[in-house]
Amino acid sequence: MKGYVTKDFKRKLFLYFIILTLTLALTQAVVKAAYTEKTLNTAVVLSIEPPWDTIDDGVKECFIEALAKAENEGKAFIYVVNSYGGLLDAGYTIGDAVRNSKTVTIAYVTSGKALSAATLIILPAHVIALHPNSIIGAMQPVMVNPTTGEVTFINESKIVKPIVEKAVDYALARGRNASLVSDFVWKAETINAEKAVKYGVADFTASSLEEALKVLENREVNVSGSTYRLKISNLERYQCSVRSRLISILENYTVLNILMTIGVLGTLMALLSGKLQILPLTLLFVLLGLIGSGFNPNLISLFLIILGGVLLAVELFVLPGFGIVGISGIILIAFGFALLPTYVPAGLMPSEEYLNTVRALVLTLTLVLGTFFGFVTFKLVKIRKKKPEPYGPIGKVGKALEDLKPGVEGFILLEGEYWRAISEEFIPKDGEVIVVDMIGSTLKVKKKS
Repeated sequence: MKGYVTKDFKRKLFLYFIILTLTLALTQAVVKAAYTEKTLNTAVVLSIEPPWDTIDDGVKECFIEALAKAENEGKAFIYVVNSYGGLLDAGYTIGDAVRNSKTVTIAYVTSGKALSAATLIILPAHVIALHPNSIIGAMQPVMVNPTTGEVTFINESKIVKPIVEKAVDYALARGRNASLVSDFVWKAETINAEKAVKYGVADFTASSLEEALKVLENREVNVSGSTYRLKISNLERYQCSVRSRLISILENYTVLNILMTIGVLGTLMALLSGKLQILPLTLLFVLLGLIGSGFNPNLISLFLIILGGVLLAVELFVLPGFGIVGISGIILIAFGFALLPTYVPAGLMPSEEYLNTVRALVLTLTLVLGTFFGFVTFKLVKIRKKKPEPYGPIGKVGKALEDLKPGVEGFILLEGEYWRAISEEFIPKDGEVIVVDMIGSTLKVKKKS
């Protein structure tokens, strides 16, 4: 029996062929898209170096802001470290942000060191580059007495174990030597750059950041399933905000002790002496000290702005003149705006650039107004302290209202006032006279030559 193919069968076969072709093409496109490389040409660079090398809440805020900027703009993030460490909580926050970052993170340790919390924050980076002369490690936690500065090493397992687990987690996430990282904490182990690379904690050594970028040229880095090719040629240096730097200063133990001492003693003296007008300034010292102690700076910022506004209103509408109350209000508002947060989630508040502009404007106006009112206050105080000068007619010129005969009293006109006058010589009416002495309420005059 001779076989044959119907037209209907041909149509179905052609349709199946078209579907298969489209499926293969779509699959290829999806696979290609999944493995498409993204090239990074620009990096945001943040320096954690002296004098801002202590890893505290100020550095933490600045770090989070800089990393968020790099992620939002699709750029790599590089942080240059030369630090002895700092606060554990700040180190945790920075480390977690790096571990969960959405862009390539590169840690470069300069010719100094990255010890304690500084080692903790470089471990989760996708790439760790070390200067040949640098050292890392020494992650055993310590406690510092804020009064004496005495350092005490902590060996309690309930404190040390969480640090070990966190550090090991960072190391394993990037394929680093977890055993040696554990020794950093338990044994306070410290190693140089050569050993760090040899034992798999760091990736390579480089004498400068520029050299490190050359080593990384064309290197591929996987971040959350996306592959990035590094061709970084443009570096954007990130400058920390006034707020973050101010927080770092306030968390310094010496500054904290000075602020709290002045604030508490000043407040007590103001209350006991009745000098309540200086109370806002002493409270400012206390509030700034509270920020250094870990109190929420956002709440204190809001309180300072409100209190400063109230003081200005009282000075302008209640109290006469402009004095210490108004100046205190300006100072409180200035610190309040300086402590306003810079980075906020998009869509909830105005943009970061807008807040920076507003902050700069307010600080500028505060400085100008503060300088102006300070100058006015200085002049007023100067005038009040100036001794009054008594009125003296001697040496002044007047006019005779009648003929003045020698030794006989008559009247003269001096600066619009009538005065009794006596002369040793004859002076005709309307003649100009000059006062040479004053005897009681009578002026002694002579003819003006």
